[in-house]
Amino acid sequence: MQYIKNEDYEYIMQKYADEPQSIVGRSRFVRQDRIFDESTGLDGDVIIQKIMEDDEKMSHLSHPVRKAKALEFVLKNTRISCDSRDIFPAINSIDRPLNKTIIGKWYNELFREKIPDVLDEMDKYTNASICTIWPDFDHSVPDFDRLFTLGFSGILAEVSEKAVTNKYPEKQEFYDVVKYSYSAFIDFLSRLENLAHKTMGSEKLAKALNNLKQNPPSSFYEALLLVYIYFMISEHIDCLQVRSLSNIDRQLYGLYKSDLERGVTEEEIRTTLAYFFLQFTAIGNYWNQPVYLGGTKADGTTEINELSYLFLDVYDKMGIYNPKIQIKLAENTPKDFVFKALDMIRRGNNCIVFVCDETIRAALMNAGATEEEARLAVVKGCYEYSTPGSFGGGMNYFNLLKPLEQALHEGCDGVTAIKYMDGVPSIEYYTTFEKLYDEYKRILLYHINKVIETVNSFEDHLSYINPLSMFSGTIKKAVDNGKDVLEGGTKTASSVQFGFLADIVDSLTMLKKYVYDKKELTLSEFVEILDKNYEGHDIFRKKLLADKEKYGNNKEVPDSFAKDLTSFIAKNVMGRPTSPKRGGKWGCGFHVARMSYTMADKTASSANGRLIGEELSKNVSASMGQNRDGATAAILSATKIDATEFTSDAALDLGLLPSAVQGDDGLEAMYGLVTTFRKRGGHAIHINVFDAETLRDAQKHPEKYEDLQIRVCGWNVLWNNINKKEQDGFIRQAEGLV
Repeated sequence: MQYIKNEDYEYIMQKYADEPQSIVGRSRFVRQDRIFDESTGLDGDVIIQKIMEDDEKMSHLSHPVRKAKALEFVLKNTRISCDSRDIFPAINSIDRPLNKTIIGKWYNELFREKIPDVLDEMDKYTNASICTIWPDFDHSVPDFDRLFTLGFSGILAEVSEKAVTNKYPEKQEFYDVVKYSYSAFIDFLSRLENLAHKTMGSEKLAKALNNLKQNPPSSFYEALLLVYIYFMISEHIDCLQVRSLSNIDRQLYGLYKSDLERGVTEEEIRTTLAYFFLQFTAIGNYWNQPVYLGGTKADGTTEINELSYLFLDVYDKMGIYNPKIQIKLAENTPKDFVFKALDMIRRGNNCIVFVCDETIRAALMNAGATEEEARLAVVKGCYEYSTPGSFGGGMNYFNLLKPLEQALHEGCDGVTAIKYMDGVPSIEYYTTFEKLYDEYKRILLYHINKVIETVNSFEDHLSYINPLSMFSGTIKKAVDNGKDVLEGGTKTASSVQFGFLADIVDSLTMLKKYVYDKKELTLSEFVEILDKNYEGHDIFRKKLLADKEKYGNNKEVPDSFAKDLTSFIAKNVMGRPTSPKRGGKWGCGFHVARMSYTMADKTASSANGRLIGEELSKNVSASMGQNRDGATAAILSATKIDATEFTSDAALDLGLLPSAVQGDDGLEAMYGLVTTFRKRGGHAIHINVFDAETLRDAQKHPEKYEDLQIRVCGWNVLWNNINKKEQDGFIRQAEGLV
């Protein structure tokens, strides 16, 4: 694992105390290896070798047992560190050792030996950029309410009792393995405690570890320590990502209040929280680490409390952008709290995304969740959400432009000319736009069905690759059922994310307008221009790019396509059964992660004027540079989509000029925008505040802008850390702002 050097902590905390707007995201804080004492464990290469050697001897045992034993071995032998200048220990000197050994081996066994035909289909879709398909262990959130209530020892006690009283032989191994995993977990806490006792100045850490190995957390600090340790072991040893650090203000408010009542000062709590943030700033994962605030109580009042304000205040003073913050926005959310967050955003701390509570709750209840499950919905990843105690997956990013390429090329890819579907008519068949649009949707549905069929065919085997005993122990339904979450132990879901909505609806709009309505050229002529990547047709391309009838500008035709397509997709995905063993349901959404860039080179030039290789549109936002009628128009377009028809995400990336958000009026304007978005049923909205002149200067003089942040899809990066091609895209977006 990577960490900020020990000596930097003292400096950072002093800066945090002295300078309200200090920034720790500068190049001088590049992650560096923390020194682990060799006496605390084995070298990483030795650990990897020993895991493989020991596993060979256990080939007669089940994968859950073998993984639990490997986890125990790592927890007993990985190097650890405590430092008097930090109140969190350093854990695991080698990153993801199980993934590098047995999980990687089982993955290859499954896909290369047991189901190679499925791997072929996955590769076919992924390599063509029709849809990425791979097993997803990246979007889990443990039941933090249970962890905070029971603690590690409580979960161990619960499964130990189940192991003794269980009357069903088929459940016994599950209880034994969860028990084994949590016993190893608690023994590891003892290792950390013993080292903390030996480390001068780490008495506070030692005391907290001693309690956590026996009891639930009894203080705000202990609760944060629990989250951190669970995260480190799950994500960096057990190989299951933890895609939220909990609903901190709701779940830890009681401990925060009890700390104050027993004499802990607010400044001590602020310092503890700052140290907690630093762990994830130091790890520095590209996607950032999510944590969320707010929500609605059972009586309808807000979950926002004084801890929520303190959280933002500490974060703001530190000037960091990781972890990233999701705020549940509802009618009951205090205006001054929203103002506080918006003020941070307009000053450049744009790691904050607002997710609309009412929309999330309605969508989940439409999909069968109870009112209570929907109210306590977990926000995770970029802006995805799920019911508590569930498990979801879905690294399936679907390229909405590909079915149109195939419709225009008799089932062949527009870049490689490889045939992917039989029975697609020639261009001459499309005598009306309706025929073209119907064929597009037919091809789209064909590929949706193929993706779901392919994913279902391997998801029954996910527990073969990576059984999740540690995670399952946090899920009450899994414990009650005596089954791993991947074996149907709890409510599960799979998801497919549909990308480049603006590009497809703008392309359909331009085809309809110039071929069928205005009849300026035939469909064959238009396709020939696309096949030439607009070479020799620059004037026509500029005409398409300048056309104002584009999605994101509150225009009837493109917006109606967006609404119709999202509804069509939702009706053909939502609620479909996942693999039989998991027994879950399919969901869908419209976020794209980095696919706007990674799929661009394999996506042919499109009818909205985009060239092959150019950046594709993001989420439910306008194509880059095409939102010409301002933020309100972008919101009106995005909220014509019914975000309650599906249970994932429909995020709007909004750009605002600095001049538009200055002063009290600017803050009110920002508040009016997010409020309008929420009231109109939007799901998620995040904001970049920039102007083209500043971005161009930052591109020319990066040394002057070491702290400049940019919101990229669902996470933040420093401007200097993205490549020129991506920077150019944001400059084009800024040039179009009004």
